[in-house]
Amino acid sequence: MSIHLKGNKEITKLLNEWYIEIRSRRIRNALCLKETIDSKIHSIEEDQNLLLYYSLLDFRYQFIIDNLSVSKNSFDKVESFDTPTDDFLAYYYHFFKGIHASTIGEYNVAKENYEKAESFLDCIPDELEKAEFQYKVGAFLYDIYQGLLSYKKVTEARKIFAQHTGYEINVAFCDNLIGLACTHLREWELAEEYFTKAMDMFQKINEEQFILMVRQNLGLMYATQNLSPLAIRYLSEVNQKQSNNYKALFIEAREHMKQGNNSIATELIAKGHKLCVELDNKEYKYHFKILDAINANFPAEALEKIVLESISYFTEQELFEYIKDYEEQLATTFYKEDNHVKASHYFYSSSQAGKKAFEKEALK
Repeated sequence: MSIHLKGNKEITKLLNEWYIEIRSRRIRNALCLKETIDSKIHSIEEDQNLLLYYSLLDFRYQFIIDNLSVSKNSFDKVESFDTPTDDFLAYYYHFFKGIHASTIGEYNVAKENYEKAESFLDCIPDELEKAEFQYKVGAFLYDIYQGLLSYKKVTEARKIFAQHTGYEINVAFCDNLIGLACTHLREWELAEEYFTKAMDMFQKINEEQFILMVRQNLGLMYATQNLSPLAIRYLSEVNQKQSNNYKALFIEAREHMKQGNNSIATELIAKGHKLCVELDNKEYKYHFKILDAINANFPAEALEKIVLESISYFTEQELFEYIKDYEEQLATTFYKEDNHVKASHYFYSSSQAGKKAFEKEALK
């Protein structure tokens, strides 16, 4: 996909080439082009459209090389410009803003911006860009627990990428995400098959960051099946090599808690929560606080206070699955303390959240 902007033709050409490498996940090539562009960017200081284009692509580049460091402030540079009116820039703006919002747990903002970006897709003649958009929307749908829709979107993207030479890494990314969707749908054998395909490709190109991504997802798959020792084996390797991986820290901590390794879980929770405070990631701050309370065996009323703090956020973002799980945990804790009135209340509330979660996915 090439943007045609008035102004410095050399910089525009380099920016277009840079995005192709970013989109193709060819990290080394993207880094080389970034260094070239950064050495020339001073020449376009008065060209606001080109500077906005650069800022958008720089956000996308930073996301590709380290999406775990994306914080609430990561889109601030882009937001310092006026909202673009050019169709191509408007597409990029809303597409990338959707990616940013989804990453920090602002799913309503993400949905709104993905829909706005989609309205500009007719202006985009590049089939590969449409595949990239489908892939990222599929990732968003997975994040909001719409596994079947995610599977369909990513499968569509995979078909397009597979038809083009040089996009084998994108196909592998699709395989990885399809594996996650299958995990959500409890299709374990199919999930493992797709993860294996992705792993084979990433090992072939020797890209450790991508290999660790798949190993983390294999850990999640085993955790979802309550195969805690196997999950811990995969996740501990990821966390040893990626000290800022708050998602892997959360899953590993939860699996250690299941195994009765409470002190190890406490350490992992503290690390993960600290990272999420620094990133201002509201969603995972809540996850870690609740997990910490469960791991520390808080009394029901203390756990209730922490869970209720999170409910408004999860309701606002329509993450009913988490409400169901956390209220069920709360109900069980009250039941064990013989507080049957509150236990009954939260079991009922949990079942209602479960119905909403089912309706959200079933009616799409």
